[in-house]
Formats: sequence, structure tokens, C-alpha cells
Amino acid sequence: MSDGPVLSVIVPTLDEAEHLPGLLADVQAVDGEIIVVDGGSSDETVALARRAGARTLHAEAGRGSQLRAGADEASGRWLLFLHADCRMDDSAVGALNDFLATADESEYAHFDFALNGDAFFHRFIEFGQDLRERGLGLVYGDQGLVVSRSLYDAVEGYPDWPLMEDVGILRRLEVRGRRVALPATLVTSDRRYAEEGGTWRWLRNVLLMTLFHLGVSPSRLGRWYRPRRHRRAAPSDRLEADTTRVVGVFAKAPVPGRVKTRLAADVGDLAAVEIYRTLGRMTVDALRGGDYRLVVFGTPADSASLTSIAHWLGPEDIEVHPQPDGDLGHRMARAVEHALDDAQAVVIVGTDIPGIDEETVDEAFRLLRDHDVVVGPATDGGYYLVGLTRPRPELFAGIEWSTPRVLPQTLERIAARRLTVALLTAKSDVDTADDLTESLRTGMPGGA
Repeated sequence: MSDGPVLSVIVPTLDEAEHLPGLLADVQAVDGEIIVVDGGSSDETVALARRAGARTLHAEAGRGSQLRAGADEASGRWLLFLHADCRMDDSAVGALNDFLATADESEYAHFDFALNGDAFFHRFIEFGQDLRERGLGLVYGDQGLVVSRSLYDAVEGYPDWPLMEDVGILRRLEVRGRRVALPATLVTSDRRYAEEGGTWRWLRNVLLMTLFHLGVSPSRLGRWYRPRRHRRAAPSDRLEADTTRVVGVFAKAPVPGRVKTRLAADVGDLAAVEIYRTLGRMTVDALRGGDYRLVVFGTPADSASLTSIAHWLGPEDIEVHPQPDGDLGHRMARAVEHALDDAQAVVIVGTDIPGIDEETVDEAFRLLRDHDVVVGPATDGGYYLVGLTRPRPELFAGIEWSTPRVLPQTLERIAARRLTVALLTAKSDVDTADDLTESLRTGMPGGA
């Protein structure tokens, strides 16, 4: 740990291409590593972060989980947590450096709070937060948090809550550490008040905070409050995708011995993983640029694995989300549910069948106009595609996965519920050496 940087700056993001570059320019003046933890942005957030020299990670969307993921990967002796829409001026950088030069590791610090803009309402919000800080010792996540690695670990970091994560960690810190208010201000964008209406957002926040202090759990509060996703900026060279349609790609981190294990028995672990990498990249590249959101659901769900998946498949025009725990059926059902939170139709595909492309999924979306379910049969008795317009977890529960019974059992479930189904053209999986095409054989280590 002593060989690492003094400071790790950790910034959670979700569609922050408009605001992130300003903050990253500010923190270049700070001596330390910069880690951007993305929750599945569909704009240029990740590319902009990399262009600025930041290290990028992928984690399940949610500020608390993203902050935890960043801290898990950070190597600094001190951690600075910042929101993407704040700005650090020279006085804030100077106050931070002064604190780091003299602070004890039992101390933690934050900045003063300010909103950009000159409206009276902004000053009212700032005044209210000043009273909250002085009276209750509570600070907004917008005020940043500076904490030593040793103290952060001692309090077990941010709680795994859907919201109120800033209050949660402060409650933990005040038991073990001493709070320091830095003599400088972080200026935060007022965009959330502008988007939602200032009075409504303030009243909702007061209500949530009151309910929290009365004992209502963050999980329950999280069902009442879903943070807004920022609008995506469409790339200038094509029309913005139809966000009512989602193509979900299921992918595993390409690790030898963990993917294409049946194929590996024929060709070896290294050759099998290279074939899997080729198939996955071919599939995602063939799906890029379509009139839909392209989302990769990756496993394992740790940030290092999700980052490796993003690097393998290329971050352009895709979102990367972790698959939840559970068997394949549970993970697929949850992915469908997740996609249909914001969309009207979803198509789920895998990464190990050649020939899945934009035309394939467009045909599935067309058939979903008149059918409840669309299935793409695989010749080994499974399926390579399933399309739905509403969550139907019963179609995925109790299936004998990785057997020739997958497709018959699924079709039986569909028939039992009197749902209409359309079948696409069958495609062949790559499970053994006999399934390999000439191009895939050529791509194997030692191939011609």
C-alpha cells in the first residue's frame, strides 16, 4: 500500500458526458489516480473518461454500489469521493492538499456546498444544508468525502443501499473518526432541480430524509424514489437509437477454463477462449448501430470482470450491466425485467452462436408486434434468442439448462400459458470442434 499513490479520486457516473469533462479537468491538479466507475452509460461518458487519462470500471448502477466498487479497486492511502456534476476550483484543490499534508488517518473531511446559478431558491437550498450540517452533522454527497483507506475499511465503507448511502457512511464515520469541514466550496450543478422542479425535489428530499430518520429502510425508500437517468446525447453521425427497444447480450468474462468448456475438451482452454472472444466480438460488432439500445449483461459481476468484458467487446455504443446471482434462468428473467423498466420490447441473445446480427434482432422485434414471445431455436436443443414485451419469469424457472431439453421445455411453458410464439430460423451453437467454421479454426492459436 505504501508504494501506491497518496490519493485516489473516485467518481461514479451514469450518462455524465456533459458534466464529467469539467470535473476531470479540475482534478488533474490533484496528485493521485482518478477512477471513474460507470453504471452503464449510453453516452460518451466512458470514452471521455479514458481520454482524460482516468481509469474506468464498470459496476451495477447505483451510486452506493459504484462508490464501493471504486474504493475496492483504489490503491491510494486516501480516498476522495466526488459526484460527476461538481467542480473543484483552485481553492478547493489547495484546501484538499493542505488537509492531506497534516491530517491524521482518523479524520475525514468534506467541502462546503453550493449550487451554480444566482436564483434565490439556490441560496435557500444552500442555507438549509448549512443548518443541516451544523445541527445534525450531516453533509450531502455533493460536498465530497475525503477519508483515509484505513478509516474507510474500519467502518466497512459505503452501505449497500439503493439511496442514502452518504448518510449511511457518515453515521459509520462519526463513531470512529473526527469530521473536518474544509475551508473551500464544491459547486454542484443545479440540473436535478431544473429537471424535476426545484420545489418538488426539495420537498421530496425532505420527506425521504424524515422517513429515513423515522426508521424506514433505504430499500423501501428506494422503491418510492428512482433517480432519473439523464438523456443520452445521440452521436452526430447517426440518428439516436429507439430506446423503446433493447437488445441484451449475455456474456461471460473470457477466462480460460470458464468458457466453452465442452469445446475446450477438444481444442484446449486457450484455443477455446480465443474462439469465444472472436464469437462474442463478432456478435456485438454485428449488432452495433441498430435502432435499439445495445446492453451487455456480464458475469462475473465484480468490477474487474465487467471492465474486462467492456474492453473485450468495445465500449462504443453499448452499456455494460452485471448479471445478478442465480442460475441462468433467474439471470435472464432479471435481465428482461431490467430492460423492460424503460423499454417496450427486449431481445436477449448469447455470444457463442455465429450469425446473430442486426437483421436477426430486427426480425424478432417485428414478430413481437403480433406475438407474445419470439424464440430463435438452436440445433442442439437450446435457443440463441428470446424476445418479450413483458416480464415472464415463469418461462425461465425450472428449465434444465445446458441440455437438449431447454427448447422443448420452454415451448411447453409458452403453450401452457396460452401465449403466442414465433420461431426464427434455427442456428448452430459452437460446442465441439466439429462445430467450428473455417474462419474460427484459422483464428485458433496455431491455426493456418
